[in-house]
Amino acid sequence: MNWKRIKAVGKLLLLFGTPLLVVLGLFGSGVYVGNLYRHGVTSFEKEWLGLDVDVAPPHGESDDDDKKDDDDKKDEDDKKDDERREEPKPEPVPEPAALTPPPVEPPTPAPAPQVDPLEGPLAGRLGVPVSVEVKVLVDDALIEQHPDWIDYVQRTLSEASSIYEKQFGVTLELASVGRWGVPTAGMSSGELLEDVEARPREAAQLIVGFTGRPLDDRTSGKAFTPPEDGPYNGSAAVVYATRQRRNPHVRGLLHEVGHLFGALDITDPAAPGYQSGSWMSYAPVAPDHAPWIDPNNRARVLARKDKPFAPAGAMTAAPEAPPESPSEESPK
Repeated sequence: MNWKRIKAVGKLLLLFGTPLLVVLGLFGSGVYVGNLYRHGVTSFEKEWLGLDVDVAPPHGESDDDDKKDDDDKKDEDDKKDDERREEPKPEPVPEPAALTPPPVEPPTPAPAPQVDPLEGPLAGRLGVPVSVEVKVLVDDALIEQHPDWIDYVQRTLSEASSIYEKQFGVTLELASVGRWGVPTAGMSSGELLEDVEARPREAAQLIVGFTGRPLDDRTSGKAFTPPEDGPYNGSAAVVYATRQRRNPHVRGLLHEVGHLFGALDITDPAAPGYQSGSWMSYAPVAPDHAPWIDPNNRARVLARKDKPFAPAGAMTAAPEAPPESPSEESPK
């Protein structure tokens, strides 16, 4: 190769190589400067240009340091998670057991009445239906003993009505129930009867006072009893409680309403009605004794059951019963 050719090639290399070297130098310088100031550059791009880039760590801190920091942070977070998982959990509080109400015993059923068969005219009288409207007054002593006193009166009259319907063909209908404002003590059964009789009956035919007070003259009630040939039946009565019975007022109510229809007391212990426990007698009977009335008093009620009831003030009180043994509580 001659010298001219070598010189021409040198010129070409210089012409094309010099710019290439400059470009490569600039590129290398840019890479170096970019790596040196990459924290500032990436911060500028992220904060000012809004680019979604990761900010590089400052110069001198390597990615390994970042990774180590991340690993340390992760280890610390994992440790905290483990500590939280290892924290003792509170013991579950058992729910209180549901309170089971005590079983409610069904009420003792009323004993079925003992009904004797009838023949002749009395059987015909039994078939004559009679309905009687009854107003009941209740004193404070009974209300204290029976907070459900209205229901108590309804149950008592309903039970008595069922017995009267079977024995006499008479239905007792409850017309109304009211409070009876009488003194708790100091009044005899006769005075109580006069008080009841003086009160308005309204639309009812009978007015009856129920009291829960103790027996004050060893009787369990008082009623106006019509004479055998009287034109009216009685219309007012007072009923005391006969204690230690399933329903303390039923037997007394049967007894006193019987008086209103003309039935009479049986006081002779030798009388068949006394010995058999007629509710018109003073005989002590068991609480489960079947309600029964003697034939003579049943005939009296059947004969008078459809007579009108006396207007207020037309009757006089039935005579007081003879004293009984203090150990007995029997109906009058």
